[in-house]
Amino acid sequence: MYTKELLSKYKYFKALNKFISIEYMIDPLTGLISRKYMLEFIKELINEKTEFTLSILDLDNFKDVNDTYGHTAGDIVLENIGNDLINFLGDNGIAGRYGGDEFLIIIFNNNEYDDIHKFYQKMFHGVVLRKTYEFNNGNAFITGTVGSAAYPINATNFDDLFQMCDKTLYRGKMKGRNCFIIYVHEKHKDLQIQEMVKDDEATIFFNILSSFFNNVDFKSKVMDANAYLKKTLRLDYIFYVDNKGNIINLEDNEAFASNIDLSNAKFKNELINTYFASNLASIDANLAEALKKYNINSTLITRLRNKNGICGYLMYALERTSRIWQSNEVSILLYLASTLTIELS
Repeated sequence: MYTKELLSKYKYFKALNKFISIEYMIDPLTGLISRKYMLEFIKELINEKTEFTLSILDLDNFKDVNDTYGHTAGDIVLENIGNDLINFLGDNGIAGRYGGDEFLIIIFNNNEYDDIHKFYQKMFHGVVLRKTYEFNNGNAFITGTVGSAAYPINATNFDDLFQMCDKTLYRGKMKGRNCFIIYVHEKHKDLQIQEMVKDDEATIFFNILSSFFNNVDFKSKVMDANAYLKKTLRLDYIFYVDNKGNIINLEDNEAFASNIDLSNAKFKNELINTYFASNLASIDANLAEALKKYNINSTLITRLRNKNGICGYLMYALERTSRIWQSNEVSILLYLASTLTIELS
């Protein structure tokens, strides 16, 4: 928890301490700076022309922690995230609670891209994020998404700075969460949040069905649905593993590996998902080796069944990205799998 002594090294808080008790500035659960004073501090830094990087951190699927393990578990996560941020930042920055499961992080010192990139890499490797929390009734692997921009490198005023952080945060969510995006003018200047929004679930279901209604042969149906889903869900590949163990890239309908055996893989509710490439070998060594060709990191795999049993597997895949799969994405995969099963029967 931030103390009066820790905050007194900052001119803004030192002056504030003369009039307001520290308890009013601190979020009681996380021990971080509360929203009101964090925002005022950022404005003061800009007024004083102090260089810094601002980050918005949003925990991934935090609602699932509360719903699955209870709000006490959620509080444990938030409290620990607060402590970890304070310890990790040390004298290099300061953190606040923006609201709910969102945090604001200010980083001082060197704000060049490479330095900030190294900072986030460390933060994401079990120091603050990508940590497993044990509860009385289970455990949860906690990840987050960060959007980041620097003052005055990227923006020279408060509103523009927050807008850039919002855009990069949203970009990170669209990439699959569990990542950080640092604002780079050449890459992100034309980002529009409205254009990054995916179709709603009902629209996606309708368009998948339309792909099957509007095409006669099976290959055309699959290719049409595949092209639409890749664009809408920001997927890199959709693969099909047939019941002979061949793995096929549905974009060109060509097999690129064989001897894939998923019969002993541990499916839960017909699904397997991975966040990291290192997890693929535990599913099947031949699959892991085959997917190296595409630099695959995250997969979401479901069984295909017909009246005779399992007739293959469908796989969403992303290269390099450590995607946190969302419930609506799971629903869409299961829907596509059921549609394909009808065609394959």
